[in-house]
Amino acid sequence: MENKSSYLSKYLPNSITILSLCCGLTSIRFSINEEWKISIYLIILAAIFDFFDGWFARKLKGGTNFGAELDSLSDFISFGVAPSILIYYWSLSELNSLGWSVALFYSTCAALRLARFTADIYLTNKPIDSSLYFTGIPSPAAAGLSLFPLFIFFEFNFQIIQNSFLNLFNLALIGFLMISKIPTISLKKINFSKKFAPWIVLLIVIICISLISNLWLTLILLAFLYISSILYTIIINFKIKK
Repeated sequence: MENKSSYLSKYLPNSITILSLCCGLTSIRFSINEEWKISIYLIILAAIFDFFDGWFARKLKGGTNFGAELDSLSDFISFGVAPSILIYYWSLSELNSLGWSVALFYSTCAALRLARFTADIYLTNKPIDSSLYFTGIPSPAAAGLSLFPLFIFFEFNFQIIQNSFLNLFNLALIGFLMISKIPTISLKKINFSKKFAPWIVLLIVIICISLISNLWLTLILLAFLYISSILYTIIINFKIKK
């Protein structure tokens, strides 16, 4: 039984990480083929796998340096490269070299953001409380925000949202926010009281039902909530510094 538990803690988190990596790589393939929705589905699936690989690693106490490095590589492909390729082929390709340069900028920022996150694991004196905040927007959230115009496009069929310069600005801004020192909320190490457990489960169920019944509108609302949380943490930290 002990050997089985050891096997799970050693291999299960990394196996899930590899699934996330494969989703990101396959998303790139579908973006090149201009199958936008499938590409987005795969990035969302990669985000789900990315959540569970860390969750299982913590629960099974199977976190390793190898796993952390593999997770960063997977995140770079799934949330740093796949979204920029998707946005490039969907909108930015009309701008030729300028559009490609911004796609490269976003992916480079994702790589720098992930490198900083990995390096921060080994720091003892961190600039902000890492149990409550990330430094800059994490790459999965950045991927969601970069795809925000596509969510609006599929929900409301607004053709103007495909405008190349609009997406150019959006992708560049999100790239900058990834490497910025803006604090963003982290839920990884927050311990909720047991009395809130039923409400948390209910909230998760409601979100899942909403995603199934109306995917694009739910993603739009979640993006707005996340943007609001960024503004909230900026205001709170500004007041603390004052």
